Amino acid sequence: MDSGSPDASAVDVAIIGAGFCGSMVAVNLLRKAKEIEVALIERSGSFARGLAYGTTDRSHLLNVPAAKMGAFPDDHEHFYRWARENPEELKRQGVNAVEPHSFLPRVLYGRYLAGLLDQSGAGGSLRRITAEAIDVAPQANGRFRVKLRNAPGLIAQHVVLALGNFPPGDPKLRDQRYHRVERYLVNPWSEETRKKLAEAGDVLILGSGLTGLDLLLSLATLKSQGTIHVLSRRGLFPKPHRTVKPFASFLDQKSLPRTARQACRLIRAQVKQAEAGGIDWRAVIDSIRPYSQQIWRQWPTEERRRFLRHLKAFWESHRHRAAPEVLEVKSQLEEAGRLRCHRGRIFSIAPEKEFLSVQFRDSNDHSDRVLRVGYVVNCTGPECNYHKLTDPLVVQLFSRGIIVPDPLFLGLDVGLGGTILNLQGERVTHLHTLGSPQKGILFETTAVPELREQAAELANRILYQLEHRQNSQKLDQSEHAAVAFQI
Repeated sequence: MDSGSPDASAVDVAIIGAGFCGSMVAVNLLRKAKEIEVALIERSGSFARGLAYGTTDRSHLLNVPAAKMGAFPDDHEHFYRWARENPEELKRQGVNAVEPHSFLPRVLYGRYLAGLLDQSGAGGSLRRITAEAIDVAPQANGRFRVKLRNAPGLIAQHVVLALGNFPPGDPKLRDQRYHRVERYLVNPWSEETRKKLAEAGDVLILGSGLTGLDLLLSLATLKSQGTIHVLSRRGLFPKPHRTVKPFASFLDQKSLPRTARQACRLIRAQVKQAEAGGIDWRAVIDSIRPYSQQIWRQWPTEERRRFLRHLKAFWESHRHRAAPEVLEVKSQLEEAGRLRCHRGRIFSIAPEKEFLSVQFRDSNDHSDRVLRVGYVVNCTGPECNYHKLTDPLVVQLFSRGIIVPDPLFLGLDVGLGGTILNLQGERVTHLHTLGSPQKGILFETTAVPELREQAAELANRILYQLEHRQNSQKLDQSEHAAVAFQI
């Protein structure tokens, strides 16, 4: 492939981001193509693990049983078999045995993904590049120039934006001074954060979702003095997983609920019916999964907004559940008086000499309260509004008009199959994305069961387009040769 530039090398596919999504697109491409050049670009230098599986804390567990975490859509038990075949890896993480329903440490899953990438790249067609991508510029020949910070650029026929999740967005507060305070922390997984929170004194965790639970697990062993406070708007924690009997799907593709209210009523009625038959509510929620994206896609924007405003928090606490062992630790911390959970709306975070003063409105007794804590750590979930991001690549793509947010500011405006839509609403040929950036059009697009499907489908689509282009070029060359022979 002609690079079109003396200082840029050429590849068939450049993948920006090497978390689960980016790595599995690479793995699928390399497994299925006879000859292909793939560049996998990751600024952290940690390939195949990403934020979710890059943790080194073995108390951080997967939120899905091992037998359902296979990285390939046609082999859900692939990870489970890998775990059974690697007992030494299990022992290193304090795991003596694994069953299909086991919730294994996330660090193990990171090792599993890294192994898949290593095996796929054995032929030398995978280039791992530790650098930050800061621009993707369309070229006249239909290719893209990928600019890297402090590294030679690339020319790629296809580019995949596997951007993953960005750091949590800051709360909207009356007092904005917290932005400049060292005691306000935004990376709950960093070693620096863990060291600071382990100090004596109270701490406050903003958010009671899966990220907040991760931090509780770490602090259970790290923090010996002081109270851990958790503050969230709804006061809802993820529900625990439980092995349940299957529940026959009650949905039909031709008659899916048309409104959020209708969906809520239908699910409640089905849960009541299931419980009358001795079937757990979890089975009802799980039976919706094959239809959830289709339901979301058919709702108009206003209906989606209504769901986000009134039902999202309740849905996610039931849909995105946690390992029972994790919630058991939370209960133990509460019983020991080490953890206090609050439900309310935060007003301000003001720095004082040795602590932060946090004012919030308690939703239980409708009173204004103040917490004085040594540190506040934001675990409210990733920032989805791309207009608020300062990531250099995102900012540059916005300035070029190549990307725009979806109408709900949950991700990017994306067409079918993950093709990026530009400022004019046109498809940007050969520029793709998957995972979190598609949340606006799919909503359910952040868990492995959805992501493995997207990674495999995107790889197949890219390979088809590359093969079609190669065949067209061969046909053109044959026609030129025929004309030359006649002359």
